This record gives sequence, C-alpha cells and structure tokens, in this order.
Amino acid sequence: MNSKIFVYDPTAFDKLSSVRGIGRYLQILKENFGKSWIFTDNIKRIPIDSVFINPFYNFLKSPLSLKRIAKKQIAVIHDLIPLKYSSHFPSGIKGTIYILLNKLALRNYDLIITDSEASKVDIINILNIRENKIRVIYPCLPKSFINPKSEIRNPKQFSNLENSNFKFVSSFEFRASSFCLYVGDATWNKNLVNMARAIKIANITCVFVGKVFSRRNGVASEEALREADCRDNRQSLAEEECHERLSHPWLKELKEFFELTKDDKRFIFTGFVPDSELMKLYKQTSVNLLLSSAEGFGFSYLEASNFSCPSLLSDIPVLKEISNNQALFVNPLNPHDIADKINEIYFNKVLRTKIGTAAKKRLKFFSAKKFKEEFLKIINNK
Repeated sequence: MNSKIFVYDPTAFDKLSSVRGIGRYLQILKENFGKSWIFTDNIKRIPIDSVFINPFYNFLKSPLSLKRIAKKQIAVIHDLIPLKYSSHFPSGIKGTIYILLNKLALRNYDLIITDSEASKVDIINILNIRENKIRVIYPCLPKSFINPKSEIRNPKQFSNLENSNFKFVSSFEFRASSFCLYVGDATWNKNLVNMARAIKIANITCVFVGKVFSRRNGVASEEALREADCRDNRQSLAEEECHERLSHPWLKELKEFFELTKDDKRFIFTGFVPDSELMKLYKQTSVNLLLSSAEGFGFSYLEASNFSCPSLLSDIPVLKEISNNQALFVNPLNPHDIADKINEIYFNKVLRTKIGTAAKKRLKFFSAKKFKEEFLKIINNK
C-alpha cells in the first residue's frame, strides 16, 4: 500500500503521559515505524486518501471525530475495563454520552487491534463486534529495555518532575532481593488494598513506582494523587469534570490503601522514575508484583522478564495468556494467599531463579520483529 500512514499522538500535548501506558505503546510504534509513519496530534491535516491509526481508542473521552477521516482507519483498543466494570468506573452523564458517541464513531474504523485474546473476547462480547474485524497484536518491549545503551535521554522530558523522586531512588540503599516491586497505576483494578494487606502479613518491603505514587515529606499522599489526577488531565477536563473524577468510588479504596501504608516503612513510594532507574529496580528486586483483578495486557511482566525477574501474578486469564504460566499465581482477592506466595518466592532463591529464567525465555515470544510484521500485514491487507 502506497498511502501515507498517520498515527494520532496524544502525548504531543501531555509529555508526562509519555512515561507509561499509552506513551509506552507510542514509544514502540515510533521505534518500529517512526521513519515511515507520520505521528501527529492534528487529525484535521490528515488527507482522506491515507491510513489512520488511533493507538488509544478511549471510550471515556470525546471521540476524535464522528466522521471518517481516512480511507482506511484502524483503532487500537487496549482493554474495556471501564466498560466491563462500570460500577467501579462511573462515567457520569458526560462520560455516558462519550461512550455512546465512541460506539458510533467506531463504525468508521475498518479494523480493531487489541493486545490480548482476553481483550478480544471482551470486545466481541461488550461491543458486539464481529470476530473477523479484530486482530490481536502483542506489544513488545522498547529498545531501551532490550538494549539499555540505546536509551535516549531527553532532559526536557523530566523538567516538570520532582527532583526528590530521583534523589530518593538513587540514595535508597537497596540490597539485592531485599524488596518486592510494583510498577503501575492506582486504579481500582490494580488491587492495591489487597496487595497492601498481603505485604503487611508477609512483613516485607515493597517499592511502588508510578507517577501516581508521588511523595510529600517522604510518603505518598492522597492529596498529591488527587492533584496529579486533575493536573495531568487539565487540558482535557473542565473544572466540574475534575471534581467528578475525585468522587469516583476507586478513590475510596485508594484512601484505604494510603491509610494502610501510612507511616509504614515497609512501603516505599518513588513516584515516577526514568527507565534507567526502573531497570536497576527490576535487576535488584526479588519479585515483580502484578496482582490486578483485571488487565488488558500486563506490561510490567515483560519488563521484569527481560531481567530474569520472577513475577507474582493474579490468576486471571489475561495474565495466564501473557506469561504462558511462566510465573507464580495467586488468588488476587485473598491477601493471605498473596502473602504466602510472596514469602514462598521471596525467601527461595532457587525458585526465583527457576521462574525468572523461564520468564526470560517467554519474553522471546514478544519480539519487535513479530510486532512490526503483524502491523504491516494489516496495513497491507495480508
């Protein structure tokens, strides 16, 4: 196909979002197709005879367009967790309208790409989309993780971040295999309350990495998260919408999480850390924790596996699929089961090595070569 390929880039006006989530996905797209694809935040300039890819089809925000803007359109739907578990992610009046409009706008897309077979099943069941219109393309790791020397550091990218976060990570006296690690967000599906309870039962140290785990006076605070939640979305949220977000039910669980972890030295909150520091943590930790009640993929499993770091995962279909059972699994709703499994892997070097080695081999399945080939097949109608 000779048509130009345009990719919508929402990180162009939100540099902080380039750190995780959609930013990570854009990163691997740019690494694999940056020389031949055009990344833009202005869809009005996309010619009608082109191919358009929306890499983060978000049902909870206003549609990019209700009309077809290119002759071929591809939507990437990473997961439908907010729609599947709507009681935990109330959309409000405006959000409900956005969901309806996005369902209408989705009719203009010729194909849907998603990250896992588990998410594909949800798309079929929840959106009533035909199976032949959906393709599963597994993400891969960015080059900075496969080959750390290739990491490109942009000083401006981190200019708005608190320097204390970096000083904290650098100065913390980590001992090899002396802590567990959680990397991610703090939404309801991340299961932080049960994780915190399990950590206290197991009586071990856990490091929490993610921009939502900002620190005030050395500890994470609910107020800091509330401010960050609105600040990071200020360009897309009106003041009343921001207030709506802060009343979401998942914040009640988050408040419980902060109460459980307050003044407890076993919980270390770093906030955001750059990849160079994150890789050090994966190399040093005893186990990566991903105990979500729901996921679309589970990126931290890939990141940890690259450093032969074993993962403790929720026993849910998507994480079974991604890991191909090369991990230790727990009941995410049972803190005692989580604690038992944490201790089992935390204090058993032989088990850690066995699972970590198997995870490293599993990572080969998620290659950049395969990711690129699968995308090109779709673009070229193969």
